[in-house]
Amino acid sequence: MVTVQQNVRSRIVDEIYTYCAFCVAASTLPVLAVSYVVVRASKYLWLKLLSSRYPDFEFIRTDTVRSLLDTHRNQGIINVLLSIQGTFDLELFKHHLLQHVVEKRDNKGDLMFPRIRHQLVSSWGNYAWNAHITFRIENHIIVTNAVHRGRSVGKSNIQEYVSEIISKYLPSDQPPWQYVIIPLNSEEKYYVLVRVHHLLLTGKRSLNIGDFLLMEQIHPGDRINQTEYTQQSPLTKLFPTPSALPELWGKLNESLSNTWNEFVSEYDPVENPRALKTLPGSFHIAGLVLICTVSALRELNKKSNGKNGTTEASVTAFSFITALQRECNRRHLTLTKIILSPLVTGDPRKWPGLVFGATISSFRLFFKMPIHIRNELIAIKELRTNGQVRNLDTLTWRYAELGQLCVAALDEAARGLIEVYRAPARLWTETVGADDGKRHLLQTVSLCGRKVAAWSRPVERAGIERAARALAVSSTDIALYAATEAVRAFFEYSHTEPPNYVLATARAAPDDFLFTFAQGHGKSYKKSQTGGMICLPLVLGASPRHVSACVAGACSRQAALAGGAAAQARCGAVTRALPSPLLRLALNVLSRRYALSYAEIGAPPGERARRVLWGHRVDALVYWRPSQANISMSLTVIHYADTVRLAVMADARLGPSHMIPASRWPTVIEQLVTKIDQEIAKITAKAHLAAGTIPKIITTPETTAEAEDNENMEESGEDSGMLRPPATTATSPPPIRRRIVYN
Repeated sequence: MVTVQQNVRSRIVDEIYTYCAFCVAASTLPVLAVSYVVVRASKYLWLKLLSSRYPDFEFIRTDTVRSLLDTHRNQGIINVLLSIQGTFDLELFKHHLLQHVVEKRDNKGDLMFPRIRHQLVSSWGNYAWNAHITFRIENHIIVTNAVHRGRSVGKSNIQEYVSEIISKYLPSDQPPWQYVIIPLNSEEKYYVLVRVHHLLLTGKRSLNIGDFLLMEQIHPGDRINQTEYTQQSPLTKLFPTPSALPELWGKLNESLSNTWNEFVSEYDPVENPRALKTLPGSFHIAGLVLICTVSALRELNKKSNGKNGTTEASVTAFSFITALQRECNRRHLTLTKIILSPLVTGDPRKWPGLVFGATISSFRLFFKMPIHIRNELIAIKELRTNGQVRNLDTLTWRYAELGQLCVAALDEAARGLIEVYRAPARLWTETVGADDGKRHLLQTVSLCGRKVAAWSRPVERAGIERAARALAVSSTDIALYAATEAVRAFFEYSHTEPPNYVLATARAAPDDFLFTFAQGHGKSYKKSQTGGMICLPLVLGASPRHVSACVAGACSRQAALAGGAAAQARCGAVTRALPSPLLRLALNVLSRRYALSYAEIGAPPGERARRVLWGHRVDALVYWRPSQANISMSLTVIHYADTVRLAVMADARLGPSHMIPASRWPTVIEQLVTKIDQEIAKITAKAHLAAGTIPKIITTPETTAEAEDNENMEESGEDSGMLRPPATTATSPPPIRRRIVYN
């Protein structure tokens, strides 16, 4: 009884807290609206002033989270390492780089990626592009001699060599991108390290990471069909995807489109020349004005987006009036017809026919109304009992599906409103209100800004999936479990006491996030695939199922945080509404608490190894997410082909301990998979014994029984290599006892 009262009391307190948090959040909406207007106006005026002061610079007008946290010491440089089979050919590599990236042009003949030739500068705290520099592609392709500290670069020291390259800054007097080629003398293999500043990947006329990787594209139709069930990562399902609302919106758009096309085909003289054989009335003139206005706006929209093959042009009042006049001339809509339209509509000669038609229609409706009502009632009864309507002339048959869809959409909207109501309380509780426990090395280290990197050896993806199915968890949970063990090993190696848990941010993205080109719809596709982010308390030493429960709970409670992160990544919702100094301060404070970053790059099952544009096979790929602000370590799990590996990027002050998580992570997974395989083998062996033999009780000495047991096992055809406990050493004569032997 006491427990029930405590539960009721806690629920009441939670509801009061949720209500108060929602009221506070709702009261800040006017402040956010004013802040949005002020921030946009001040940003526009400030950049206008800077542009007049520095006319050679093209200032970046859209802020991102990374650009706010970017400093000279802690730059957001994205690094990707490719391990490629073959002999490196510099001229072939340069040819494909020029053709696909540097010299690539659009349909109008302009450079598709002009920023790749521009220098990135900073003026008064704002980034800008300087086009007035001499660009030479040779400055961005560095072929090393593959010698590191007097030794040839190989498998034993490639990580140290790559980490030393990553720890260096990009040259500030050149465009911020670089290729470092590391050929191996011992075998036909070479590494390509791609280093790109994050601002080259954001904004208009920007690139995707896939453009720099120069890898072939795999179309959805070329992918291997999934033959084995694989549970989807919980980090890709951070907020529920509505189904009824988009379907209802699509049906409404389709219905409105059909109605509009019928309206245009009847009243537009361009589509129907018979529409102006007689003088138009007032309603016809109103329809023509609406058609002309819509056609003018559509044409201006095409010009502003450059979709009609011309240069992009802004929409002004003069251009709108000119376009509207042009559309009116196409439809022979003159001022004389507009003035005469009321007289045509009110012509007295039409009144008798209209009155007679309305009278006949009223009588027909009066006599048919009972029959229509009876048919509708029958149709509603059939819909409730059978789910189908036989009479096709009823409104129920015509709008039943739409009505059910509206009910489902209202249900989704109601659940969405409930989530919005609870979002402020959960957002505060899961982020700022989360207990960070005892402060640890990742939070207290003094960051220098330079980065060091490491990566693990590959682990077979099939083993991870097998362990995930056996434990009823996802492969993400297995990878996170190994990550917690790897972080604990890092603390032990650093001679510091491991904390009970580490607060971390977690996110996931598909492999198309890395490989998609920017050409066509690549930029919009990449934004649509950008998921949200959640905050996780990673318990060090927890079991995979405990980790799975923590991830599931965080995903269910942090839909608001995930949605906000996705909105910021896709349209910059947060950085457009709040002042930059306030955002920078808040992000630095939060990143001190959440000093660990976890990300996962997934791939569909059965994905084959890709090739670069010149045909060489890519054996392995390693991707590092740059950690900024006070995040001291970044862990990235990469699924590539049939392998999985962990990439670690940390602040240089944490080296060389940063290599411990990379070496510990695959060992933990392999030990878990081996243990599960052994348990599965034991269960399978017991099942085979129980199904294929009949027990018989005999009485023999232990040694004789063991010999007979082995003989009977061989006769019955059982595997002699089956797992069994070791025999104990007898220190006295064996007793006579009863044993069960299988024939």
